[in-house]
Amino acid sequence: MVTGDQPVTATAIARDVNIIDKNIKTVNEIAEEKGISLEEAMDQSDAIVIHGDMLTQAAQEDEALPEGRLDPFQ
Repeated sequence: MVTGDQPVTATAIARDVNIIDKNIKTVNEIAEEKGISLEEAMDQSDAIVIHGDMLTQAAQEDEALPEGRLDPFQ
């Protein structure tokens, strides 16, 4: 799902329309709860909300996004 909403709003909408299971915490929520980085929380959930600014920054820095994490067909 691509949206112009803020991550918290996007997460709520994704849950309401069953894109993200209501019982699963996102990488973002786990990172915030545990006070760890998104990278450290990546292996703890299959649901992540990425703000457009992060995608822009990654593209500008030519950084590879975590392999397979954003591929909806995997």
